[in-house]
Amino acid sequence: MAGKKKVLIVCDKNPCTSFGRLASDVSAALQMSGYSTRVLWLVVPSSFPKGAPGEDYAISARNLCVGFYSFRAPFKDLLGREKPDIVFLIRPEIGFLAPVARETLPTVRMVVMVHDTFAETLYPKSLKFWLFKKLFADPVKGTDHFVYVSEYTRQAAERYYGKPRVSSAVVGNPIRNNVFYRKERRTSDQRMLFWKEHGVSGFRGVCLNISLDEPRKNLKTFFEVARLNPDVAFVRVGRLRASTRKKLDAMGLKNVFHFCGIPDELLVDFYRNADLMLYPSFLEGFGLPPIEAIACGTPAIAAETSGLAENLKGVVPLLKNPDDAEGFSQILRSVLDGETIVDERAAQELLERCSLKTFSKRLSDFMNTVAG
Repeated sequence: MAGKKKVLIVCDKNPCTSFGRLASDVSAALQMSGYSTRVLWLVVPSSFPKGAPGEDYAISARNLCVGFYSFRAPFKDLLGREKPDIVFLIRPEIGFLAPVARETLPTVRMVVMVHDTFAETLYPKSLKFWLFKKLFADPVKGTDHFVYVSEYTRQAAERYYGKPRVSSAVVGNPIRNNVFYRKERRTSDQRMLFWKEHGVSGFRGVCLNISLDEPRKNLKTFFEVARLNPDVAFVRVGRLRASTRKKLDAMGLKNVFHFCGIPDELLVDFYRNADLMLYPSFLEGFGLPPIEAIACGTPAIAAETSGLAENLKGVVPLLKNPDDAEGFSQILRSVLDGETIVDERAAQELLERCSLKTFSKRLSDFMNTVAG
């Protein structure tokens, strides 16, 4: 039965982003279970700086606001040609296409993957986000099926989007086992040489953070831990807003380094050569970077919040107060002194749960009920 079902996965982020990688992973996971899958990329220059991917389908617009109108006709044409049994939206924020799918193929089943509800709920006074959620995300309310990355996300999504008309499931979020995996731990001298090649030298160790620059990521605590530990380099991967840069410059820190646009093959080396991953985020739907770090053999510490607590409790130390810079500093210093902070048995169970094979089983079990 499953081998006869066609799934069209729709994604508006390029394959090097977390959402884009997930679209490819969902496709691979379903193919492992016998489904026929294709990805439709919604291409805009800001999200696809290198243009449309060479595989699967793509439709383009100058920006997402223009695409709100111009994506509809080519999407409808594609549905008419391919006639998928299931349309799988990789995130609710492209939900404006859900009514098009239902109108074009009345029997199509809609599945929406929900990672969090932060864009919909964190900015109640922002006109920009109010318009965005009303026009782009809210059309998926009352959809056929939802899948969630965590139980935390499921509860938040049901408060905002309501319960699905038919069924839902928590399926998690896979890590790329063929990319993020442990190698023999490099010596301290080897790690120092690696960082020197990237302009980071003269420090006792390296503390890593990989995140967006937005308030819920709590970068101020990451920077405060850096202030408390001037002999340690604090490396952050991700874009930096001008306002954050200004605040950081005012702190006068000489041990904070920023990188962006890091490809997977280099990112995995950042993980493997760091001494610790620090993730003090207030809110996470899932919290993938600390798990990728653990997969690469690097310990992680995080705040005991949201999806982070759900995945990492019992695996690594979690601080109840995300702003406890001194508490994070104490754990950092103990790691640099050689203390082991990861429960290896619990870590292996977590990594197995996040493997593509296990993810494929959970997702396909649910999709079989959708396919009928």
